[in-house]
Amino acid sequence: MSAHRADVCPLAFPQADSRGLVLHVDDDDAMRRSTAMLLRSEGFDSLEATCGEHALAQAPSLRGRLDVLIVDYHLGRELTGTEVAEEFARLLGRAVPTIILTGDPANAEVPWLADAPVWLARKPLAPQTLLAALPPLVAFRRAIAAATPR
Repeated sequence: MSAHRADVCPLAFPQADSRGLVLHVDDDDAMRRSTAMLLRSEGFDSLEATCGEHALAQAPSLRGRLDVLIVDYHLGRELTGTEVAEEFARLLGRAVPTIILTGDPANAEVPWLADAPVWLARKPLAPQTLLAALPPLVAFRRAIAAATPR
């Protein structure tokens, strides 16, 4: 599960004025890049991964820092978005709020995450809808982190 430099954007952790750290996993380059541009323009720190394996390779460095996971349900022939979300929860020791994007919600499975909200959203998701969804998810993750003994 080693990531190639072109497959994962360099890690940049939230600054004090950041609205949150979001990881977007999508094999559609245009969708992933346009979402990253939108998030950055609105003050979020945005990381990108082209597939589940490359995203999961970054999990150790994201522990305690990742606020929201956005993942496409259909990631080609590898892991589904559901599997990525469940594996992230296992690797991080706690689930993070997750938005699963799909063009076919009837065939998408929602991950079994007991300790974080999961939203299943139809693609394409309107930018204003995504931007409205993120602040409460970031606040939820940070409130849980603050209340959890270290």
